[in-house]
Amino acid sequence: MILKKFADYVPRPEPADFLAGGKRVGIDTLEIRVIPDGATAASALQAGEVDFMQYAPFDLLPQLEKNSRVKLVNFTGGNMFAGAYRLNAASKPFDDAEIRRVLWKLVDQREVLDALGLDAKYAAPCATFFTCGTTYESKAGTEAAAKTSIEAAKAALKATKYAGEPVVVMEANDLEAPRVSAQVLAERLKQAGFNVDLQVMDWASVLARRAKKEGWSVYGVHAGGFDLGSPLTNVMVAFNCADFTGWQCDARITPLMEAFAKAPAEADRKKIAGEIQSVMYDQAPAIPWGQFAQPAAYRATLRGLIPSAIPVFWNVEK
Repeated sequence: MILKKFADYVPRPEPADFLAGGKRVGIDTLEIRVIPDGATAASALQAGEVDFMQYAPFDLLPQLEKNSRVKLVNFTGGNMFAGAYRLNAASKPFDDAEIRRVLWKLVDQREVLDALGLDAKYAAPCATFFTCGTTYESKAGTEAAAKTSIEAAKAALKATKYAGEPVVVMEANDLEAPRVSAQVLAERLKQAGFNVDLQVMDWASVLARRAKKEGWSVYGVHAGGFDLGSPLTNVMVAFNCADFTGWQCDARITPLMEAFAKAPAEADRKKIAGEIQSVMYDQAPAIPWGQFAQPAAYRATLRGLIPSAIPVFWNVEK
């Protein structure tokens, strides 16, 4: 894809501010290339064949950090990804909220992030449903996940009505974070006493199966922090009793979502977001497994690049 500068465009006079402000274009042509292999793309960047790489491979970050001709952009807050396990509340065993809540004691976020091989500066546990470092980050209800251990999960599971039903864990083998997060969860579920059926498939097959009420129990996924940062756009929360991805419904959510949308002030919306999160922790339709950034990389010859996981090229000069 080749994008040419439109010479007659007049930007706003103020400085660029992420997606707002003046969008002054300092380059004449933007050529976007798709290079599927991360190592090949990183080599092209280091050789000067390309100037910018949207997602630098995690295993090559140490090498890129040592290259004086390359710079990395680490991301925070809404520019990070947030991972979670989506549970199927329409079929056994996770149709029982008490059994779903066992996973609050089972999922160790640090373990998942470490399994991904992420340096601590690129990843951190995050208990909120609304992306750490963004407006509606909340601690409401998070005490349920404060102390995780296999022993605590075993005891909690024994106190439920779990009868040994298979827990079908879908592992997407063509995406790193969903693959690794599913493997970690499957092992911990086994250790806690669940009857685990780990099924490996590609991501397209995961998406097709999750639209059905039967045939799956849980899968790992991650999404952009900005998308998850508000109750109105968070796919784990904004089901409003019509969420096909987890078949979850709680009547308390609907009036809270309406109140959030109509709230006159930010303080009111923050309070309501906390109330929504408390319901989410009570019902556990999803279990966060951590927040991480996949840095962008670019040639040091670029100036004015806006730090953003959503690539934007106004304000850039070369």
